Amino acid sequence: MTESIASLKEQLIELHQRVDNAEIFQSLYQRIGELVEKVPSQKRTSYEPPADDQRYLKNEMSAIELQMLEKEPLDQAQKNSLFYHLASVDRSAREGSRQAINDLLGHEMVSAEEVARWTDYVLRDDILYAHVLEPKNQAVFMRASAVNMLHSFLMADRFGYFFLTEEKLQEVIDKIALLVLLEKDTRGFIGRRGWAHMFFELTNIFKEMTERTDLLRGDHIFMMTVLVERYRRLRTPLEMGEQNEIAEYLVCLIKRHRLYQDYFLMELKDWRAWLKQQSDVDNEGDWHLFFNYQRLMTALLVNKDLPPKVMAEIIEQEI
Repeated sequence: MTESIASLKEQLIELHQRVDNAEIFQSLYQRIGELVEKVPSQKRTSYEPPADDQRYLKNEMSAIELQMLEKEPLDQAQKNSLFYHLASVDRSAREGSRQAINDLLGHEMVSAEEVARWTDYVLRDDILYAHVLEPKNQAVFMRASAVNMLHSFLMADRFGYFFLTEEKLQEVIDKIALLVLLEKDTRGFIGRRGWAHMFFELTNIFKEMTERTDLLRGDHIFMMTVLVERYRRLRTPLEMGEQNEIAEYLVCLIKRHRLYQDYFLMELKDWRAWLKQQSDVDNEGDWHLFFNYQRLMTALLVNKDLPPKVMAEIIEQEI
Protein backbone atom coordinates (compact mmCIF):
# COMPACT_ATOMS: atom_id res chain seq x y z
CA MET A 1 0.00 0.00 0.00
CA THR A 2 1.40 3.38 -1.00
CA GLU A 3 1.91 6.14 1.52
CA SER A 4 -0.91 8.20 0.01
CA ILE A 5 -3.39 5.32 0.22
CA ALA A 6 -2.29 4.52 3.78
CA SER A 7 -2.94 8.11 4.81
CA LEU A 8 -6.42 8.13 3.25
CA LYS A 9 -7.17 4.80 4.93
CA GLU A 10 -6.19 6.18 8.32
CA GLN A 11 -8.38 9.26 7.91
CA LEU A 12 -11.34 7.23 6.64
CA ILE A 13 -11.18 4.77 9.55
CA GLU A 14 -11.07 7.68 11.97
CA LEU A 15 -14.22 9.19 10.42
CA HIS A 16 -15.95 5.79 10.63
CA GLN A 17 -15.08 5.46 14.30
CA ARG A 18 -16.16 9.01 15.07
CA VAL A 19 -19.56 8.65 13.42
CA ASP A 20 -20.07 5.31 15.22
CA ASN A 21 -19.28 7.08 18.49
CA ALA A 22 -21.68 9.94 17.63
CA GLU A 23 -18.81 12.44 17.68
CA ILE A 24 -19.65 13.75 14.21
CA PHE A 25 -22.76 13.59 12.06
CA GLN A 26 -23.78 16.49 9.84
CA SER A 27 -20.24 17.27 8.72
CA LEU A 28 -19.46 13.68 7.70
CA TYR A 29 -20.32 14.10 4.01
CA GLN A 30 -18.17 17.24 3.75
CA ARG A 31 -15.22 15.51 5.39
CA ILE A 32 -15.51 12.45 3.16
CA GLY A 33 -15.90 14.67 0.10
CA GLU A 34 -12.62 16.35 1.02
CA LEU A 35 -10.94 12.94 1.15
CA VAL A 36 -12.30 12.01 -2.28
CA GLU A 37 -10.77 15.17 -3.70
CA LYS A 38 -7.39 14.23 -2.21
CA VAL A 39 -7.20 10.91 -4.07
CA PRO A 40 -4.06 11.10 -6.23
CA SER A 41 -3.28 9.55 -9.59
CA GLN A 42 -0.24 7.48 -10.44
CA LYS A 43 1.59 6.58 -13.62
CA ARG A 44 0.87 3.23 -15.19
CA THR A 45 3.08 0.37 -14.03
CA SER A 46 3.43 -3.13 -15.43
CA TYR A 47 0.78 -5.68 -14.57
CA GLU A 48 0.88 -9.35 -15.49
CA PRO A 49 -2.43 -11.24 -15.36
CA PRO A 50 -2.50 -15.04 -15.58
CA ALA A 51 -1.00 -16.14 -18.89
CA ASP A 52 -2.25 -19.74 -18.98
CA ASP A 53 -5.99 -19.22 -19.36
CA GLN A 54 -6.50 -21.58 -22.30
CA ARG A 55 -4.59 -24.43 -20.65
CA TYR A 56 -6.48 -23.76 -17.41
CA LEU A 57 -9.86 -23.91 -19.13
CA LYS A 58 -9.03 -27.03 -21.13
CA ASN A 59 -7.38 -29.05 -18.37
CA GLU A 60 -7.85 -27.80 -14.81
CA MET A 61 -11.31 -26.27 -15.10
CA SER A 62 -12.66 -29.31 -16.94
CA ALA A 63 -11.37 -31.58 -14.16
CA ILE A 64 -12.75 -29.28 -11.46
CA GLU A 65 -16.20 -29.19 -13.05
CA LEU A 66 -16.27 -32.99 -13.32
CA GLN A 67 -15.22 -33.46 -9.70
CA MET A 68 -17.81 -31.03 -8.44
CA LEU A 69 -20.49 -32.75 -10.49
CA GLU A 70 -19.56 -35.94 -8.65
CA LYS A 71 -19.36 -34.02 -5.33
CA GLU A 72 -15.71 -34.97 -4.99
CA PRO A 73 -13.66 -32.52 -2.88
CA LEU A 74 -11.04 -30.39 -4.56
CA ASP A 75 -7.45 -30.44 -3.38
CA GLN A 76 -5.65 -27.30 -2.23
CA ALA A 77 -3.81 -26.85 -5.53
CA GLN A 78 -7.12 -26.80 -7.41
CA LYS A 79 -8.58 -24.24 -5.02
CA ASN A 80 -5.47 -22.09 -5.31
CA SER A 81 -5.81 -22.22 -9.09
CA LEU A 82 -9.43 -21.05 -8.88
CA PHE A 83 -8.40 -18.00 -6.88
CA TYR A 84 -5.39 -17.28 -9.05
CA HIS A 85 -7.57 -17.18 -12.16
CA LEU A 86 -10.03 -14.71 -10.63
CA ALA A 87 -7.57 -12.18 -12.06
CA SER A 88 -7.75 -13.58 -15.59
CA VAL A 89 -8.51 -11.20 -18.43
CA ASP A 90 -10.15 -14.11 -20.23
CA ARG A 91 -13.85 -13.87 -19.43
CA SER A 92 -14.46 -17.64 -19.42
CA ALA A 93 -11.55 -18.34 -17.07
CA ARG A 94 -12.50 -15.57 -14.68
CA GLU A 95 -16.24 -16.24 -14.58
CA GLY A 96 -15.69 -20.00 -14.48
CA SER A 97 -13.54 -19.57 -11.38
CA ARG A 98 -16.15 -17.40 -9.71
CA GLN A 99 -18.89 -19.91 -10.45
CA ALA A 100 -16.83 -22.83 -9.14
CA ILE A 101 -16.13 -21.04 -5.86
CA ASN A 102 -19.81 -20.18 -5.48
CA ASP A 103 -20.69 -23.82 -6.16
CA LEU A 104 -18.28 -24.93 -3.44
CA LEU A 105 -20.10 -22.61 -1.05
CA GLY A 106 -23.55 -23.65 -2.19
CA HIS A 107 -22.81 -27.38 -1.97
CA GLU A 108 -21.17 -26.89 1.45
CA MET A 109 -17.94 -28.43 0.21
CA VAL A 110 -15.80 -26.07 2.31
CA SER A 111 -15.57 -25.27 6.00
CA ALA A 112 -16.27 -21.98 7.72
CA GLU A 113 -12.57 -21.74 8.55
CA GLU A 114 -11.68 -22.02 4.88
CA VAL A 115 -14.19 -19.33 3.86
CA ALA A 116 -12.63 -17.09 6.52
CA ARG A 117 -9.21 -17.62 4.90
CA TRP A 118 -10.66 -16.88 1.48
CA THR A 119 -12.11 -13.66 2.84
CA ASP A 120 -8.70 -12.64 4.16
CA TYR A 121 -7.25 -13.36 0.72
CA VAL A 122 -9.63 -11.13 -1.27
CA LEU A 123 -9.18 -8.38 1.34
CA ARG A 124 -5.42 -8.28 0.83
CA ASP A 125 -4.20 -4.84 -0.18
CA ASP A 126 -2.30 -6.19 -3.18
CA ILE A 127 -5.52 -7.77 -4.46
CA LEU A 128 -8.20 -5.24 -3.55
CA TYR A 129 -6.24 -2.11 -4.45
CA ALA A 130 -4.09 -3.47 -7.26
CA HIS A 131 -3.11 -0.59 -9.61
CA VAL A 132 -6.23 1.31 -8.49
CA LEU A 133 -4.66 4.78 -8.78
CA GLU A 134 -3.35 4.19 -12.29
CA PRO A 135 -5.02 4.83 -15.65
CA LYS A 136 -7.42 2.16 -16.92
CA ASN A 137 -5.70 -1.20 -16.79
CA GLN A 138 -6.38 -4.93 -16.71
CA ALA A 139 -5.99 -5.18 -12.93
CA VAL A 140 -9.60 -3.97 -12.74
CA PHE A 141 -10.68 -7.56 -13.40
CA MET A 142 -8.84 -8.75 -10.30
CA ARG A 143 -10.35 -5.99 -8.17
CA ALA A 144 -13.83 -6.72 -9.52
CA SER A 145 -13.47 -10.45 -8.87
CA ALA A 146 -12.25 -9.80 -5.32
CA VAL A 147 -15.31 -7.64 -4.58
CA ASN A 148 -17.64 -10.13 -6.29
CA MET A 149 -16.27 -12.99 -4.19
CA LEU A 150 -16.38 -10.93 -1.01
CA HIS A 151 -20.08 -10.40 -1.66
CA SER A 152 -20.53 -14.17 -1.91
CA PHE A 153 -18.61 -14.72 1.33
CA LEU A 154 -20.71 -12.12 3.17
CA MET A 155 -23.86 -13.87 2.01
CA ALA A 156 -22.42 -17.25 3.01
CA ASP A 157 -21.78 -15.92 6.50
CA ARG A 158 -25.34 -14.67 6.80
CA PHE A 159 -26.86 -17.90 5.50
CA GLY A 160 -25.07 -20.37 7.72
CA TYR A 161 -21.27 -20.32 7.64
CA PHE A 162 -21.14 -17.80 10.52
CA PHE A 163 -17.41 -17.08 10.34
CA LEU A 164 -17.32 -13.28 10.51
CA THR A 165 -16.39 -11.69 13.82
CA GLU A 166 -17.49 -8.16 14.69
CA GLU A 167 -13.90 -7.02 14.23
CA LYS A 168 -13.64 -8.62 10.77
CA LEU A 169 -16.95 -7.09 9.68
CA GLN A 170 -15.70 -3.63 10.60
CA GLU A 171 -12.52 -4.34 8.62
CA VAL A 172 -14.64 -5.26 5.60
CA ILE A 173 -16.55 -1.98 5.86
CA ASP A 174 -13.36 0.07 6.11
CA LYS A 175 -11.56 -1.73 3.29
CA ILE A 176 -14.50 -1.53 0.89
CA ALA A 177 -15.12 2.11 1.80
CA LEU A 178 -11.49 2.86 0.94
CA LEU A 179 -11.83 1.08 -2.41
CA VAL A 180 -14.94 3.14 -3.22
CA LEU A 181 -12.93 6.25 -2.40
CA LEU A 182 -10.01 5.22 -4.64
CA GLU A 183 -11.76 3.55 -7.58
CA LYS A 184 -11.75 5.49 -10.84
CA ASP A 185 -12.58 2.82 -13.41
CA THR A 186 -16.24 3.20 -14.36
CA ARG A 187 -16.17 0.81 -17.31
CA GLY A 188 -18.92 -1.78 -17.50
CA PHE A 189 -18.59 -4.39 -20.24
CA ILE A 190 -15.13 -4.23 -21.84
CA GLY A 191 -15.11 -5.75 -25.29
CA ARG A 192 -14.28 -9.46 -25.39
CA ARG A 193 -12.87 -9.26 -21.86
CA GLY A 194 -16.34 -9.07 -20.33
CA TRP A 195 -17.52 -7.27 -17.23
CA ALA A 196 -15.41 -5.08 -14.96
CA HIS A 197 -18.43 -3.21 -13.52
CA MET A 198 -16.63 -2.06 -10.37
CA PHE A 199 -19.34 0.27 -9.06
CA PHE A 200 -21.99 -2.38 -9.64
CA GLU A 201 -19.95 -4.92 -7.67
CA LEU A 202 -19.19 -2.43 -4.90
CA THR A 203 -22.85 -1.47 -4.55
CA ASN A 204 -23.74 -5.14 -4.13
CA ILE A 205 -21.56 -5.18 -1.01
CA PHE A 206 -23.42 -2.16 0.35
CA LYS A 207 -26.78 -3.78 -0.42
CA GLU A 208 -25.72 -6.95 1.38
CA MET A 209 -24.76 -4.89 4.41
CA THR A 210 -28.32 -3.58 4.69
CA GLU A 211 -29.42 -7.19 5.35
CA ARG A 212 -27.29 -7.48 8.46
CA THR A 213 -28.65 -6.88 11.94
CA ASP A 214 -25.26 -6.55 13.63
CA LEU A 215 -24.31 -3.09 12.34
CA LEU A 216 -24.74 0.29 13.99
CA ARG A 217 -26.68 3.11 12.37
CA GLY A 218 -23.38 4.94 12.23
CA ASP A 219 -21.99 2.15 10.05
CA HIS A 220 -24.83 2.61 7.56
CA ILE A 221 -24.54 6.40 7.53
CA PHE A 222 -20.81 6.05 6.92
CA MET A 223 -21.20 3.59 4.02
CA MET A 224 -24.00 5.54 2.34
CA THR A 225 -22.01 8.76 2.61
CA VAL A 226 -18.84 7.25 1.13
CA LEU A 227 -20.76 5.88 -1.87
CA VAL A 228 -22.73 9.07 -2.56
CA GLU A 229 -19.74 11.39 -2.17
CA ARG A 230 -17.60 9.27 -4.49
CA TYR A 231 -20.40 8.96 -7.02
CA ARG A 232 -21.06 12.68 -7.19
CA ARG A 233 -17.42 13.38 -8.08
CA LEU A 234 -17.04 10.78 -10.82
CA ARG A 235 -15.92 12.48 -14.02
CA THR A 236 -16.48 9.46 -16.25
CA PRO A 237 -19.87 7.91 -17.05
CA LEU A 238 -21.69 5.14 -15.25
CA GLU A 239 -24.20 3.88 -17.80
CA MET A 240 -24.46 0.10 -17.60
CA GLY A 241 -27.01 -0.39 -14.86
CA GLU A 242 -24.97 0.92 -11.93
CA GLN A 243 -27.50 3.66 -11.19
CA ASN A 244 -30.28 1.12 -10.74
CA GLU A 245 -28.21 -0.83 -8.24
CA ILE A 246 -27.21 2.31 -6.33
CA ALA A 247 -30.83 3.51 -6.31
CA GLU A 248 -32.02 0.15 -4.97
CA TYR A 249 -29.42 0.29 -2.22
CA LEU A 250 -30.31 3.86 -1.25
CA VAL A 251 -34.06 3.18 -1.21
CA CYS A 252 -33.57 -0.02 0.79
CA LEU A 253 -31.63 1.91 3.41
CA ILE A 254 -33.49 5.22 3.61
CA LYS A 255 -36.91 3.60 3.96
CA ARG A 256 -35.74 1.73 7.07
CA HIS A 257 -35.37 4.71 9.36
CA ARG A 258 -35.99 8.42 9.18
CA LEU A 259 -32.38 9.07 10.20
CA TYR A 260 -31.09 7.67 6.91
CA GLN A 261 -33.72 9.53 4.90
CA ASP A 262 -32.99 12.85 6.55
CA TYR A 263 -29.26 12.42 6.08
CA PHE A 264 -29.63 11.54 2.41
CA LEU A 265 -31.87 14.58 1.87
CA MET A 266 -29.28 16.81 3.51
CA GLU A 267 -26.57 15.32 1.31
CA LEU A 268 -28.78 15.61 -1.79
CA LYS A 269 -29.44 19.31 -1.22
CA ASP A 270 -25.73 19.97 -0.84
CA TRP A 271 -24.99 17.92 -3.97
CA ARG A 272 -27.45 19.95 -6.01
CA ALA A 273 -26.09 23.26 -4.73
CA TRP A 274 -22.56 22.05 -5.53
CA LEU A 275 -23.58 21.18 -9.10
CA LYS A 276 -25.10 24.61 -9.61
CA GLN A 277 -21.76 26.12 -8.69
CA GLN A 278 -20.06 24.25 -11.53
CA SER A 279 -20.48 27.20 -13.87
CA ASP A 280 -17.55 26.54 -16.20
CA VAL A 281 -18.76 23.38 -17.90
CA ASP A 282 -16.28 23.13 -20.73
CA ASN A 283 -15.04 19.55 -20.87
CA GLU A 284 -16.32 16.00 -20.95
CA GLY A 285 -15.65 15.32 -17.27
CA ASP A 286 -17.71 18.35 -16.22
CA TRP A 287 -20.69 17.11 -18.21
CA HIS A 288 -20.44 13.65 -16.68
CA LEU A 289 -20.94 15.22 -13.24
CA PHE A 290 -24.38 16.39 -14.40
CA PHE A 291 -25.44 13.35 -16.37
CA ASN A 292 -24.40 10.87 -13.68
CA TYR A 293 -26.52 12.88 -11.25
CA GLN A 294 -29.52 12.89 -13.58
CA ARG A 295 -29.29 9.16 -14.25
CA LEU A 296 -29.27 8.38 -10.54
CA MET A 297 -32.20 10.71 -9.83
CA THR A 298 -34.18 9.02 -12.62
CA ALA A 299 -33.38 5.59 -11.19
CA LEU A 300 -34.59 6.75 -7.78
CA LEU A 301 -37.80 8.24 -9.14
CA VAL A 302 -38.83 5.05 -10.93
CA ASN A 303 -38.29 2.95 -7.80
CA LYS A 304 -41.75 2.22 -6.42
CA ASP A 305 -40.47 2.15 -2.82
CA LEU A 306 -38.90 5.60 -2.86
CA PRO A 307 -40.24 7.56 0.16
CA PRO A 308 -42.61 10.38 -0.93
CA LYS A 309 -40.53 13.03 0.84
CA VAL A 310 -37.44 12.11 -1.18
CA MET A 311 -39.45 11.95 -4.39
CA ALA A 312 -40.88 15.40 -3.79
CA GLU A 313 -37.44 16.84 -3.12
CA ILE A 314 -35.99 15.40 -6.33
CA ILE A 315 -38.90 16.60 -8.50
CA GLU A 316 -39.04 20.06 -6.93
CA GLN A 317 -35.36 20.76 -7.38
CA GLU A 318 -34.78 19.07 -10.73
CA ILE A 319 -31.72 20.48 -12.49
